[in-house]
Amino acid sequence: LMSGVKNNVGRGINMALVNGKTGELLDTKFFDMWGGDVAPFIEFLKSIQDGTIVLMATYDDGATKLNEEARKLIAELGSTSITNLGFRDNWVFCGGKGIKTKSPFEQ
Repeated sequence: LMSGVKNNVGRGINMALVNGKTGELLDTKFFDMWGGDVAPFIEFLKSIQDGTIVLMATYDDGATKLNEEARKLIAELGSTSITNLGFRDNWVFCGGKGIKTKSPFEQ
């Protein structure tokens, strides 16, 4: 889904969205949480449709620009660790839009 060869990964939070019914890759993006702006990341999180599987992984720093709103939106996808994510922490997560429970796929 994501790799340096495909040139769709970068510093910050790397994301892949997958259709929860068909398994089709819908989109990949990365958001620089060190030197970038959190607003496009928040807008992207808000645009995710119900039933979408959301995969996230950090590279370098994924937390510096995260604010309460961004962390809340990620928690709504099933994350329990996002509230504790700090500077240069490694984090991987698989959740979903519309999930009713917390995701067991997070480290």
